[in-house]
Amino acid sequence: MEPNQKLMNFKNEIDNGIKDIQQNYSYITQNIEKPEYAFLYWVLTKLYNIDESLVEDQITEYHDKSIDCFVHFEDNKELYIIQCKYHNDIDAPVDRKDVSDFLQIPLTALLKGKYKKSQTLQNIFNKAIADPEYKINFHFYSNSNYFSEDIKMSFQQFNSENHDCDALLLAEFFDLKGMYEKFYGESFKEKKNLTFSLGTVNKGTFASLREEYKIEGLRCEAYYIITPISEIYRLRSESKKAGYSLFEENIRDFLGDSSVNKGIIDTLRGKEKNNFLFYNNGITMICAKVGKEDVKKNMRYIPLTNPQIVNGCQTVNSIYIVLENYSDKDISSQYQNVFVMVKVLVIAENSNEDKEFYRNVVKYTNRQNSVPDKAFLSNDQSAFTRLQKEFLTRGFFLKVKQSDKTKFDLDFTEKQKADLLVQAKDHIKKIGYYLKSYKDICIDLEKLLQVLITYIKDGYYGYTKKSYVLKQNSEVFNNISANIQDYISIDNMINIYYLYKRAEQEQKQSDDKRSPIPYYVIGFISFFINKDDIANMNTQLDKIFALNEIELNELYKYLCGLSEDYKTKCQKEGIEYNVMIKQKINYQYLNEAIHENTVFCERHNLKDYLTVLQIH
Repeated sequence: MEPNQKLMNFKNEIDNGIKDIQQNYSYITQNIEKPEYAFLYWVLTKLYNIDESLVEDQITEYHDKSIDCFVHFEDNKELYIIQCKYHNDIDAPVDRKDVSDFLQIPLTALLKGKYKKSQTLQNIFNKAIADPEYKINFHFYSNSNYFSEDIKMSFQQFNSENHDCDALLLAEFFDLKGMYEKFYGESFKEKKNLTFSLGTVNKGTFASLREEYKIEGLRCEAYYIITPISEIYRLRSESKKAGYSLFEENIRDFLGDSSVNKGIIDTLRGKEKNNFLFYNNGITMICAKVGKEDVKKNMRYIPLTNPQIVNGCQTVNSIYIVLENYSDKDISSQYQNVFVMVKVLVIAENSNEDKEFYRNVVKYTNRQNSVPDKAFLSNDQSAFTRLQKEFLTRGFFLKVKQSDKTKFDLDFTEKQKADLLVQAKDHIKKIGYYLKSYKDICIDLEKLLQVLITYIKDGYYGYTKKSYVLKQNSEVFNNISANIQDYISIDNMINIYYLYKRAEQEQKQSDDKRSPIPYYVIGFISFFINKDDIANMNTQLDKIFALNEIELNELYKYLCGLSEDYKTKCQKEGIEYNVMIKQKINYQYLNEAIHENTVFCERHNLKDYLTVLQIH
């Protein structure tokens, strides 16, 4: 795909997001009617993960050359000072003076303590500037695809200067390409931190491979700890209370009430609980740092900074499920001799090599379990995580990780689910697919990609390539799945998926259980457009889903009739249904079916609905 075309599609995504913001948050301020102001909302909510209800508190100004807004992540010790420039034209130039003013005026005012538009920002800056652990970032955003060596040099000069302060000051320029990379990559967010002191009984139940075993040449510090399960319960409890994601890097995650979990829970509740150490494979944990141990009441405590469970989360959650029903006194008396093995690795992720090693630990510690390749892949795809967030803002839950169905069932309240269902129904009200329950708003990533690839390629391709859509390094994944956001907008992803679901539902309800053919209904849409023109693939969908409900229904009926006539022609040639759907599309038969259906539609005054598909 041409880089400019990819960025044009992304700019359209931003503009659609701005329209949604203007529609949904106009009650907050009249300023939001201005696209340059709504653009601030988009940047703060999408790139910094600020809640919409808090955005107004972050905005200082929006039409000068100083500061538009700021973001403060106190726990991270990070302050972001932001300027945004909204452009209608993708190639609009960025004024060099706007950049130079931004890099000079706000910093000068803040250093003098004379920034008047936000006392809150001035107070935060006063504290941060004297702290060597703080990082103060000056971010300039432009939604145009404009590059200038002068601008680049301005930022390089700022970053090379000594600003005579204790904090680290850095400036960065984000054009449309930079914004794309942040939106579909790692956006800025506040990271929750947790230091937990894991207890063990005595020195014999704690071993450092470097110190006790004198093993040299290890890639990282490693510890083996036999700990009471009450300590694991305490870790889970404290992480939940702090809002800390203990399983952020875990692939398997908690799979729910599976047979494995039931076995763990039954053991912990039964007479065999004291043998749990021998029956269970243990827990693998990665942390950023291990502190100096402390001894209290015959227990040794080892401080772990930002622990992450990367294998054994079923064990952790099963322990929590069992012990949360007991008092502290009962836990102490009934489970004092129930232990579990914990392997702790210290990986700080300070370098790319550290990050790669971290990912490999996550990957290979889960290999002994029946985890499919797609689980490792979708867990490590920032773009898929972004899609999940964006689907949720529209009322749908995209299941990216293996555990997401369980998370949806357990983490969302009944009211939250009900609100999502209402929102989702409104989003696809023209499609003609009725959402009956919460499970109807949950979308499996693999199935979504299969449907979208059906549109991009054709019905045969989508039907036969399912096993490759999340298979790393496959042609399908590399060329389409990994960059699906470049082909189809997020709104159109949802629309086309539920158009497919409608066809699938009607097929199940048909007499022969074979009409219409969902993959053909979706695949035949793109037959009428130039597939080499990537932009046109999404533009075509914009036209289709801009139709009113009656028009869209007529167009859908046309596509269903086309799939039926194509099937009939194949059958006349002796090609049975089960053989047909596994064969490549016969375009001679398809063209004949198109001609006959076009004549039919013209005879029944449906010609106006066909123009959207460029049928003549």
